[in-house]
Amino acid sequence: MHPDAENRFKNDFKIFRALCKVALPGWDPILRELEMQMMTEFDYENEARSLDIVRTNVGKSPYASKVRIPQPVTDLCSKNLLVMEYLSGKKLAVAIEERLAGILGGDVKLARKVLRAKQKALFDSKDVGHKRGKKLTFAELSDMIAKEGGNSNMSLLQRGSKALKVTSMTKDARKKLNLLLDVTGHQIFQDGVFNGEAHPGNILELDCGRLGQIDYGQTRTLTEHDRLALAGVVAALGKNSEEADIADAMRSFGFRSRDNTNEIMAKNAALYFDSDSEGRKMGCATPQTYLQWLNGIDPMVEVPD
Repeated sequence: MHPDAENRFKNDFKIFRALCKVALPGWDPILRELEMQMMTEFDYENEARSLDIVRTNVGKSPYASKVRIPQPVTDLCSKNLLVMEYLSGKKLAVAIEERLAGILGGDVKLARKVLRAKQKALFDSKDVGHKRGKKLTFAELSDMIAKEGGNSNMSLLQRGSKALKVTSMTKDARKKLNLLLDVTGHQIFQDGVFNGEAHPGNILELDCGRLGQIDYGQTRTLTEHDRLALAGVVAALGKNSEEADIADAMRSFGFRSRDNTNEIMAKNAALYFDSDSEGRKMGCATPQTYLQWLNGIDPMVEVPD
């Protein structure tokens, strides 16, 4: 860790929050929570303790044989140094990209293009597992493999064979992602201790076949009340409940807005805990743009820790 990094971050973030209070006042509760979380990154002893707790919890869970958390070497750890078990493998996202490139004859650029197309289909809700969606995706993959691969003379059989392998690989990737969702859900709702900064760089595909989870610098702990309250919000969203019911679930969790309107509170619930699909329908290019629009109507004044 760079000397004085903690103090520099504190000062930079203080300036950032001061500017946002003027330009984006509705963001202050979120920025306050973000600052609290990011400050935990400057204490590696704390991360070592978090690793040990999560590792112990996973070892007692139904996912013990499928997921590994590195063991910290606590005797060698300090506030500025973290020493832990080495997990042999590579990032899951990299492994998927390499596997796809192998199917496509080593064409990494084409592999990335296919992955972006699959991602776009998912965000556009075209790739959700229905039969019609699968057929459309298969046809699109087949055409893309021939067109973007620079081989317009590729036979229909060759295109279909490659597209079939891609589809099979996609199913395997989905199994891994479903496992990741399941174990993360268990950590959140059962254990109450989870990674508050989960992203693709923290997920490994290990040589032993299991998934590895690393980087617990921003570990969050939820009380039983928080877990039940969060479950209430997720359940209300999952059942497509009325706006008033979703808004009440958010208030039970500790969210407060200036005008306390059900509509905006429910929309915030979807943005925080589901997706920004409503914002995209409105033409908002990013979740941040959509959040800014919501805060312009009824800004959040309290966000639970």
